[in-house]
Amino acid sequence: MTTVLCDLDGVLYRGAAPIPGASAALAKLIGGVESVFFITNNSTRTPQATAEKIIRLTGVEVGGDQVLTSAQAAATMLDDSDGPILVVGEDGLRDSLRSAGFEITEAPDAAGAVVVGLTRSLSYDHITHAMQAIRGGARFVATNDDTSFPTEDGLAPGCGAIVAAIAAAAGASPEVAGKPNPAMRDLIRSKVKGDVWVIGDRLDTDIALAASEPGWRSILVLTGITGRDEASDTAADEVVDDFPAAVDLVLEQLQQS
Repeated sequence: MTTVLCDLDGVLYRGAAPIPGASAALAKLIGGVESVFFITNNSTRTPQATAEKIIRLTGVEVGGDQVLTSAQAAATMLDDSDGPILVVGEDGLRDSLRSAGFEITEAPDAAGAVVVGLTRSLSYDHITHAMQAIRGGARFVATNDDTSFPTEDGLAPGCGAIVAAIAAAAGASPEVAGKPNPAMRDLIRSKVKGDVWVIGDRLDTDIALAASEPGWRSILVLTGITGRDEASDTAADEVVDDFPAAVDLVLEQLQQS
């Protein structure tokens, strides 16, 4: 059995713009391997909402159960003693925490943990409340520490930029859930079987994820964060221009095996 783990931002699409050829390539991939999952550090959407974006941009039917997010990974790191949770993030993060049984609070003095994800409506109050909760003893968890992510208009600040501001104010470092950290790897391993390929655009998340797991192979695409000059010195097993080329490579390897 072969499983392919696909990153999304910078691989299948940039913002609201699909990568050229991604639609046909995704359909070919789903038809050519036993299992495809979409692995994202973006915590803003629920798995179902993420699946709906993939469908909207590519026209290929996928299910929410094929999507694993850093918000879900963050939820697995917490236990009953960590609630209630003060959230700096969007609906995808709140939904994952509520689905795991956690109460959400906006009161810094009531929070057992602060969980930070990407939020595009960040305010000074968000940073202040998170800082106060962490300085008061709340656990500090970040969905991911990606400092930027690709959009159709270029790079935008990522969750890591928000995490850095809170960490500086709180004088504390977070536990990080997303790729390539153990919580995300554990979540993926609970779902996947057989040989694993990882297709991604980031050396420090996607390629590092594959390198952390024995036998997993990685393909770096150059449509997102990593440029060709950086790709010359990489731990990736393969480097290709884009997602369609990555799919062709996986299917060629399977035909030869």
